[in-house]
Amino acid sequence: MKEKFKSWAFSKEHGKCDVITLIIYLLGVCTVSFFHEPWFDEAQAWAIARSGTIKEILFEIPHNEGHPPLWDLLLLPFAKLGAPYELSLAIVNIFFITLAVSVLLFKSPFPKIVRCLLPFNFFLFYQFGVISRPYCILVLAMFLAAACHKNRNEHPVKYLLCLALMCSVHTFGIIIAGGFCIVWLGEIFGQHYKNGTLAKVFTDKRCWLMLALLLFVVLILIEIFPSENTYVDGKATSKEIFHFSFNFIQLLWIFLILTEATIGQVPQSLNTSYDTTSLITLSIVAVLIFVLAVSIFYSNKKLLTFLVPYLIFSLFCTLIYFSLHHVGIITALLIYMFWIILDENGKIQLPKYIQIIMNNLHGKMRTVAKSLAFIPLLVPIAWSCSSSYFEIRYPYWINAAADFIKEYDLDDYKILSEWAQEPKENVDGKWTTNGSTLEYYDYPKLQGWATAILPYFDNNIFYNYNIDDHDKTFMYYQSSTEEEAEAIINKWREQGPPDVVLDRCQLTRVYPDIDVNDYVAVKRITAYKPYKFTTSEQYITIYVTKDLFNKIGTLKEITAKKLY
Repeated sequence: MKEKFKSWAFSKEHGKCDVITLIIYLLGVCTVSFFHEPWFDEAQAWAIARSGTIKEILFEIPHNEGHPPLWDLLLLPFAKLGAPYELSLAIVNIFFITLAVSVLLFKSPFPKIVRCLLPFNFFLFYQFGVISRPYCILVLAMFLAAACHKNRNEHPVKYLLCLALMCSVHTFGIIIAGGFCIVWLGEIFGQHYKNGTLAKVFTDKRCWLMLALLLFVVLILIEIFPSENTYVDGKATSKEIFHFSFNFIQLLWIFLILTEATIGQVPQSLNTSYDTTSLITLSIVAVLIFVLAVSIFYSNKKLLTFLVPYLIFSLFCTLIYFSLHHVGIITALLIYMFWIILDENGKIQLPKYIQIIMNNLHGKMRTVAKSLAFIPLLVPIAWSCSSSYFEIRYPYWINAAADFIKEYDLDDYKILSEWAQEPKENVDGKWTTNGSTLEYYDYPKLQGWATAILPYFDNNIFYNYNIDDHDKTFMYYQSSTEEEAEAIINKWREQGPPDVVLDRCQLTRVYPDIDVNDYVAVKRITAYKPYKFTTSEQYITIYVTKDLFNKIGTLKEITAKKLY
């Protein structure tokens, strides 16, 4: 029985097992997606597709979004025709991620047991399967490229079309595809040099095709290059975005990214404070995992294929822009790496030091050591289960906030939404006890809460949201100078004080003479955002004037911090 199972589990034949796995995957993703409420990023893409013009989507918005507009264009027909918001997002995302998983199941050379487990990896199942973002297409393109990699020299057009699709989806797709091309180009030059035909490299079809891809990428980079006032993760200008500073924590994150993509759950921010003990522990674990990966790919003569895109990716993340979900791209890269090794060699060559260790182990110890190879497969499945549980068990606030506004017809009144403010002083947070006395930089174009809510409405219900172009329901990732911010806020003042305020904000900044005691909190909505074994909690509070509170009559006052 044991030998029969091993024969089945490690067989590379495709068949019923793959079909059953695909069905289970699809049912699982659809079930969790039914409970998922879109986050800000998902809402932003839908809003762009719904209220942006083709010209804006192609030539203007990408400068602030930082990625090509393919995803927005795919959502455009659904959004423009008034299709259901949550359902349409889920259908488009599930379609592409299911294609990606199908390629993995029916085209990859992995043994059955590995193929059957991989689709339920946290990033393939939850982060890129349930959450509707363009990464589903990026993963599909990477898996197609893996399937074409073995014959890329004989059929370079197929392979480069896959890379072109990667570049069309996301900035990180450009990074990974660029890394592959750098290594491939080096191999081509090396081959011609070895054969004494270096002069013929300029007539090599593969080089000319890569040049065509490079020109395509240059056009994309021109399209997405940040505008002067693009706002990215606290950086308010394009000069700040590309102003690099490097420290030990950033160096550590180059290694931590690989840990996060495989078996670890590390702190969620580059700016996290570390104590000495945790810093040493993290460093040791991260370096060991990195060394293990490097030694495996070196033993299989694929080190540069992994290292070049990985290092470019990690440097971009640590120096320019990074969110934890981007780590899933490295998970896809690892799948790509083992895929092409198995495709070319039929097996994974273990480093000599691992072979020596395994040869010195016997009996149960040898079995335990072999079982360790399944940890990177099983831990991410546990993450998928945990995040799916949180997704089903706990609500995300956006839908509830929209329902509350509709229930009490608050959209018939003047609603002001919170906007981004950053303290001019170096403080722990703006909601400190002396928050009302702090001075802030105002970024009135940045209103995340409003952006996330607006897809549930047919039009813009916030009078201070995109006041210069009120029909636009997407957020402009743009900072404002103090003069520009004051001009926008002056336009808010002209509308008169709000009847409803979405989330706690500095109301006296807009209306200096207003009495914040005239507003009462009537609803607090908590957001639970799952990630692996944890869920981060945020909440927003809705305030109304006392006059409106008395007029409606059925609202209940809750205890909350006052506006200030």
